[in-house]
Formats: sequence, C-alpha cells, structure tokens
Amino acid sequence: MKTIANCYDLMQAQQIKGVLDAAGIPAFIPDESVAGIAPHHFLTDSGVRVQVADEHETEAKEIINTPDQPE
Repeated sequence: MKTIANCYDLMQAQQIKGVLDAAGIPAFIPDESVAGIAPHHFLTDSGVRVQVADEHETEAKEIINTPDQPE
C-alpha cells in the first residue's frame, strides 16, 4: 500500500477516497477508526492517511492533484 494523501481530517480523507472509488481505484483509510474517535491525534504533519495499492499510486495521485474542470 502507498500513502497518496495526508489529510487534515477524516472528512477530507473520505472525500478523496470517494473520488478514487468512483474512478475505479480502491482506496483505504488506515486511520479511519482512530480519526473518528480521537481526531486531535491527527492535527500534525502526518494527518489522516489515504492509501491505495502500489499499482494504482501514479493514477491516484494524478486524479487527486488534477484541479476540477468546469462543466
């Protein structure tokens, strides 16, 4: 697994996971349980991690780093 994002809070991590899931890339939030119970533990540089399988790392980073396109 590769960490592709370190989020400020659980909600941001869940949004990124949702975007990746919609693009067909399974994503995982290994800190989800703790972030829900004790969010203050993630107010550091580490943040709430979003991870994907190694083979999806490049594509996932491209997806989350692409600015929203106007419709």
